[in-house]
Amino acid sequence: MNKLFTKVSTSVSAGLIYLSLATPSFAQISLDPCPTGETEGTDFSALCNLNTDNLGTIISSIVTILLIAAAIIALFFLIWGGIRWILSGGDKVKVDEARKTIVASIIGLIVALLAFFIISVVLGLFHLSLTDLKLPTLT
Repeated sequence: MNKLFTKVSTSVSAGLIYLSLATPSFAQISLDPCPTGETEGTDFSALCNLNTDNLGTIISSIVTILLIAAAIIALFFLIWGGIRWILSGGDKVKVDEARKTIVASIIGLIVALLAFFIISVVLGLFHLSLTDLKLPTLT
């Protein structure tokens, strides 16, 4: 019981000392949630102008980023499979696993490229572009 009391009191006192040594921080007097121009090299003013008119641009940006990420991930796994094949040392099980990784990454790369192609063709049928997607409005 005495050991438990010692551990608890030590923990509580250490926590109180830690919290008492924290330095206070002071907030700015005026804060502009939507600054104009660049803020340390990044322009965040577009985030304050979000509305239904530029929703198509946001969707097209997200789709483009996802397709690029899928292609980069597939290429990474292709390289990783090649490295595993080289390091397999002739072991049939390891070579087979590396081959399966390479085949799966090539299939993933083909799927990512086909997705981009299919999206471009379907949007082209409706005279739209992935880089400047405009959603129709009811008027």
